Amino acid sequence: MFRHLLLFLFLTHTTMHADNTSSSKTLLERLSKEEKLVYTNAAIASGVLIWGFTQWGYGEEKFHFDDEGWFGKETSNGGSDKLGHFYTNYLVTRILAPIYENWGYSNTNAGLYAALTAGITSGVLIELGDGFSEHGFSKEDFIADVLGAAAGYFWYINPALAEKIDFRVEYAPSLNSDNTTDFTTDYEHMKHLLAVKANGFETFQNSYMQYLELHIGYYTRDFNHDTMPIEDRKRYLYAGVGLNLSKLLRPHIGKYATIFNYYQMPYTYVPVEKQF
Repeated sequence: MFRHLLLFLFLTHTTMHADNTSSSKTLLERLSKEEKLVYTNAAIASGVLIWGFTQWGYGEEKFHFDDEGWFGKETSNGGSDKLGHFYTNYLVTRILAPIYENWGYSNTNAGLYAALTAGITSGVLIELGDGFSEHGFSKEDFIADVLGAAAGYFWYINPALAEKIDFRVEYAPSLNSDNTTDFTTDYEHMKHLLAVKANGFETFQNSYMQYLELHIGYYTRDFNHDTMPIEDRKRYLYAGVGLNLSKLLRPHIGKYATIFNYYQMPYTYVPVEKQF
């Protein structure tokens, strides 16, 4: 359920911005790290609930479960939504962990609390809300949420691993005016992938290979939220060789190049695909 990613990014940006203003610093300095953690989680949870009741239909139905399945053709998105859940919780954990560490938590605790924030607000709270809407509580979504938060924690406390492997999303929207899909769940134009970066391995760090990476990804087409005929739905696995944009662009845009550890720019790799 990629739809709630923007909400988390907005709240996180607000928190980070507050750290850089002189007026807010005085207020933040008065708070303990524990109070900051509590208020941050309360703010995110409140935002999720407000958005859920106003935009996602929370409270419109009696609580119920929904067996959505995983990656089959008979599912609504062929599993792309499950990878979206995984990725969202991974990303939220990776964003919040350094903020928590900056507040004074140890590296391990910062990663753990960030994972709990993601897992509770994105996993538990949103799925419970979905249970009272047309969507229903999905155990598959919840499992993907937990696995994503766990991966975010493990990657954060193991920087050597994060230097070698990224989880990313690629999004190349269509300009087709007939497409009315909410872009945050527009899986028809998304790909999810794992990128293995040559620069993370000492063997390649002094050669041109340091700018290359190996991609292993998955995406679906012609599902469109369970509205397309099953026989026309397509699932793809692919492998590819791409450019490490974070490495290439860091000398030019500095720390902002880090975004390419999480977002895959379209058309910057050569794939080999297998439809099934």
